Amino acid sequence: MVKVSQGQVPPPGERRCDTLPLTLADAIEAYLLQLVEAQKAMLEVSRRELSERFRCAPSQINYVLETRFTPERGFVVRSRRGGGGGIFIVPVTHDGATDLLRAAYQQSSRGLTPLQAQHLVRLLAGQGIVTEREATLMEAAVGRPLVSAPDDSDGVLRGRLMQAMLKSLMSRA
Repeated sequence: MVKVSQGQVPPPGERRCDTLPLTLADAIEAYLLQLVEAQKAMLEVSRRELSERFRCAPSQINYVLETRFTPERGFVVRSRRGGGGGIFIVPVTHDGATDLLRAAYQQSSRGLTPLQAQHLVRLLAGQGIVTEREATLMEAAVGRPLVSAPDDSDGVLRGRLMQAMLKSLMSRA
């Protein structure tokens, strides 16, 4: 387990790159991303230690994990109860383009929000599976509200559109 208090990474607010985090959630995300990068594998941290370090409620840590460390962004998060609330952050690695496309296809079957669709497309572009031009076209198709229905039909439709594009990509992979 990585001890948050060990100071392996600069404290929040200390510049490490050209841009500073805008919000507490951004600062927590940046810190965790630095730890994941340093570990190059599964990261285990304590929710309690993180909340103490950032002087926030544990629910803020949960929010960051649930919204910023998602499968669409290339992460799997697991929690362990007791002992300070251990959190495991695992970067998702795929053996090849086909595995990633299949995982994305399966994720899309449940429907997608515009933000989930955008993250999925960015993941595909980041892995070199689609070009920037293809990513831009994909985002244009699924990155905004599609129908003005009060139910979740736009999410389902967005998921089906994404699946159609992924199926086409799988046929050429």
